[in-house]
Amino acid sequence: MTSFSTSLILASGSSARRTLLENAGLVVQTRPVDLDEETLRQSCEEQGHTLSQTAIALADAKANLATRDMGFDELTVAADQILDLDGVAFAKPGSVVEAAEHLRRLRGQTHVLRTAVVLYKGGEKIWEHLASPRLTMRNFSEDFLKVYLEREGLAILSCVGAYRLEGPGIQLFSAVEGTQDAVMGLPLLPLLEELRELKVLVV
Repeated sequence: MTSFSTSLILASGSSARRTLLENAGLVVQTRPVDLDEETLRQSCEEQGHTLSQTAIALADAKANLATRDMGFDELTVAADQILDLDGVAFAKPGSVVEAAEHLRRLRGQTHVLRTAVVLYKGGEKIWEHLASPRLTMRNFSEDFLKVYLEREGLAILSCVGAYRLEGPGIQLFSAVEGTQDAVMGLPLLPLLEELRELKVLVV
């Protein structure tokens, strides 16, 4: 039976991703997973994977963990995002000092967010998608950086790149190419289209 809404399991504790799904009218149950992301990233690098392939591998691993002992018909969505600056990956900053270092390296540059999303039915992957929005940071001053870090505080430690585009972080940029949802970590329109293809959402 099709409907305007459907129930999804989100293999993440991300409030931003949950909000994106709920605002679209979906019913979301979060199931955070305990994944050693750094070890998996290193393994992907040793195997010569691109950052896009690594983002998909991370999303896959999250979904695999979340779908253990699940029913056949349950739908699970998992996503991951890697900041790519000319082939160099950025992880979430571990401190405000490290966040400042990241922002100085990104200042005046264009980077790409490799944003992967996968959909599982039961324990089997049935769909994947990769979005690659491009963002250009302006040449902001050190005074701006100081004010920005004071304003955002510890909130940016949960964000790749040390910015929230839906918050004051938008002032860091001169150009953004791509959708807001992909920048926030979950390409929503392709996911909704796939749910319609699966006939779990009304066409």
